[in-house]
Amino acid sequence: MSILTDPDVHAHPHPQSTLLPHLLALLPHTLPLVRRLQFHHQSPHAHIIATLPPVPITPGEKFAPSSSVGLFTAAYIDRSRAPETECWIFSSIELPPSFTSSIPSSFEERKGPARLQLQKILAHIQTLPIPPGGPPEQQPSLLLVGAIHRTVLELLKGEAVRTGEGKKVISGPGANGYVTTQTEKAGEWNGEGSAALSSHFAPDGDDHVHGSTSPAGASAKGCIRGHTVPYIKFLFTPENVARGGLVTGEEGGEKGTTNEGLPHDLAWSTVHEAEFPLVMSRTEIPRKERTMRLLGSVGVRRRTSTTEGNTTAATTATPSEGSASAPISELIAWAFLGPDGSLTSLHVEPEFRGKGLGKLLTKRLFGLLLKGEAASGFRDVKEGEAWAHSDVAKDNGGSIGVARGLGGGEGWECFWGWVDLSKVRTAL
Repeated sequence: MSILTDPDVHAHPHPQSTLLPHLLALLPHTLPLVRRLQFHHQSPHAHIIATLPPVPITPGEKFAPSSSVGLFTAAYIDRSRAPETECWIFSSIELPPSFTSSIPSSFEERKGPARLQLQKILAHIQTLPIPPGGPPEQQPSLLLVGAIHRTVLELLKGEAVRTGEGKKVISGPGANGYVTTQTEKAGEWNGEGSAALSSHFAPDGDDHVHGSTSPAGASAKGCIRGHTVPYIKFLFTPENVARGGLVTGEEGGEKGTTNEGLPHDLAWSTVHEAEFPLVMSRTEIPRKERTMRLLGSVGVRRRTSTTEGNTTAATTATPSEGSASAPISELIAWAFLGPDGSLTSLHVEPEFRGKGLGKLLTKRLFGLLLKGEAASGFRDVKEGEAWAHSDVAKDNGGSIGVARGLGGGEGWECFWGWVDLSKVRTAL
């Protein structure tokens, strides 16, 4: 297997047959990009590109990319998503040794070609038009990339990530001096899933986030304008996901709970569009309602009692699967599957914390992956490929403990970062 010295970048208009087979064979290391390609909605402004040519893989064809493809880079780009994450990138240099033992070169020898592939991919992204109707502060040269593997980030930075570098909230130039972009992972499981990031939200008006004193903000050696602190990519196996939504062990046997793990005064539901303002009011993270409409969700509601046939509170939704016939009122906890399949917007209202609802929500949400597109928002997720994932700040010991308690295993470190496209050709 050879390492390309001058790679071309190819468009993949039909990635399900030309790119996804390569990525599925490398799970779970390709998980964020795999789920992004399986997401049920693809914007007309989306572009899928790779250094692999778009050669269709016939279903059932014997396929072994780890020994036939070698080093490659692939990306999903949609600039219409700003201020949300606009790009996901995977480079096979991220793979652990067990996936690369047949490649006839060392990790150090692969770094140069991998950097060149990243340069070619980002240079191609720079040529793509910015869709109309974006936020006024959006700059064509700044690209928000999500879930960047540490190895890739350091190749783009041109230097190692230093201890203590980065923020849980990253900022870029905006109409009022900054546009905040948060990974929202910082408070994922704090206080039973409260996405309470206000303590981390301290915009200072600067257009850089990792210690650069230059107004231009880009790192001296690379093209990264700013990035978050490291997040641990927690992975949940297909076997773990298959148990999602089912009560096992003591959860189903506690006094005062239903056979679905909830107290009798609570019921499972989904999150409805009329409740999106409530969801968005509980977080500082930029959120678009148009994105939320596309996401799979799980909610918990408080049942209302009846008096002379009337509910004591306004009913906002009907009971969902498994709930009793009593009227249901307010939404008190929720979680969503993001466009890359990660746990996102997990929140439990303060008065309902301490009941284990964050854990129950996460289990049930991951279980949606095996219930089809209508429930989860993802197409063709097969049982053996139903990995789930979540990102927890490396310094968030409490959330790390919860993720481990749910059966999550530590995968790798990832970051969210601004790439300065104007620096790509000269910096890499």
